[in-house]
Amino acid sequence: MTPRATSVQRASSASSTLSTGSNSEERPIRVHVLQAKIDSGTIDELYALIDSETGRFLQLELCADPSDADIVITNVRMRKRLERHMDWTLARQKAIVTPEWLRDSIQQKRFLACGDYAALSELREETAANCPDCKMQLTSCHCVSSSSTNVKSSADPATHLITSTKVLSNYAARYACQRASPLVCPNQTLCAELNILRLHRELEGKAINALGYERAIAILKAYPYVITPENFESEVARLPYLGEKIRSKINEFIKFGFVEESQTIRMSERFQSLNLFTTIYGIGPSKARDLYSIGIRTIEDMLRYFDVPLGPDGRPIAEEQIILTPNKRRVPPKTRLPDISIKAALALREDLEKKIPRSEVEEMHSVVMAELEQLHPGCMSTIVGGYRRGKLDSNDVDIVISSFSQNSGGDHIKGLCGKLVRKLYDRGLVTNVMHLSGFHAHNALKTTHWDSLEKALTVFVLPPVDGKARIRRRLDLIFASPEAYWTAVVGWTGSRMFERDLRLWAKVEKGMKFDSSGMTRRHDSKLFVPKSEKDVFDMLDLEWIDPTLRNANL
Repeated sequence: MTPRATSVQRASSASSTLSTGSNSEERPIRVHVLQAKIDSGTIDELYALIDSETGRFLQLELCADPSDADIVITNVRMRKRLERHMDWTLARQKAIVTPEWLRDSIQQKRFLACGDYAALSELREETAANCPDCKMQLTSCHCVSSSSTNVKSSADPATHLITSTKVLSNYAARYACQRASPLVCPNQTLCAELNILRLHRELEGKAINALGYERAIAILKAYPYVITPENFESEVARLPYLGEKIRSKINEFIKFGFVEESQTIRMSERFQSLNLFTTIYGIGPSKARDLYSIGIRTIEDMLRYFDVPLGPDGRPIAEEQIILTPNKRRVPPKTRLPDISIKAALALREDLEKKIPRSEVEEMHSVVMAELEQLHPGCMSTIVGGYRRGKLDSNDVDIVISSFSQNSGGDHIKGLCGKLVRKLYDRGLVTNVMHLSGFHAHNALKTTHWDSLEKALTVFVLPPVDGKARIRRRLDLIFASPEAYWTAVVGWTGSRMFERDLRLWAKVEKGMKFDSSGMTRRHDSKLFVPKSEKDVFDMLDLEWIDPTLRNANL
């Protein structure tokens, strides 16, 4: 008998033994070794390492069937190759890691973050979210990657709080702010299919229909089990916000692994064009439909329509960025910072559409706060948005900033946002400003459009490295008065549906108004001032939910 055959038999035996365990909370981590592209000597080494941990530090067990495994170890690095041995839908529900994860974990005698050892880049987020150490602890999944411990910025004690098991089991609650929604859920592929339907309705101006799908996705994101024909009938069909039409789509997905309408929409030229147009800053669904109606279909069509100039290399140029002196030096505007038009946004599209890794988010935060320290020492800040919810890559960077050095109702930071943006522009770090709003006193009656936060939505570029220019990024700076700091942190952390339901919960269940700029009682406009993010939840009579479990949108 060959060593490989022996290894398979041992794995089968171990898997059979494991299935008799009585307590799933205490069972070992089940590991399957996908033998493709691994030589027999390495396979024996991996099995020996797993066997060596039986009853010891890591409590590992061999598993013959990948569908029963918590961890799948492989040297396969491409989706097409992996699909020869494992269904893709199943792969998205597992932690798919390289052999180095096992070797390093055993050497350090602790489970290491699976996301740092993802075998396939396409499955990096799923691998991080399905890391079994996160699931077994029933806490917020801070092992998304080794850098996720840095989610705590200079004012973020949230990493010390644990989401209760009550919230984790509250997946049938009507409000997203009562449910734990992981970044990647067991039914992520189904949610992606429904999200195509949501996006299609949104692009076509059918807001109510789009919201219906958005609510359905949010409830499915919190459902902790893979949906099967059995639990669909007994439980899933009874969850809130799943009407007859959406239930039929779920049923279709269970049977075929896809939703036919979603597949048809994906292939539609109109959908592809509208979706593409709305990636450009300043173009919403209505403007996108107008462009499509006059025959525009591609980005190239848009470049010609908006007459975007091209450089010597054929790439578009943002005209706002080429105001030069005879010595080829930029002339900064004297009265206002350069804003960003659709024309400029088209020119910047290639840069702005690229994802921002966590390490670069942290670098941008450090650079901005170092510049702010020179203007106003002692400010505190929290990186919010998708980064704080555990995303490995972000579309933009959001930073909430305040100062508690004086007790003057926020007057000491009034105008600081504009001053910082001007400083960043003069330093060549900000190239365009999409929006810049000033500070206002809290307006409990909401008689004005903008809230009481100072905001700057900008295009930002880090300093060059070794003479090489960096990619331009979206950076949003949010300045809050001390009394509004923690509501701003909660409000800008997201996700969108979590925030929508948080406002609805405050209104319907507690008779309060909540948004990023403050929290008031509706009948007398009394302002509540939380001293921490946990205070916000307590004042609204909500159980604490870790930021990494607020991903109620896809």
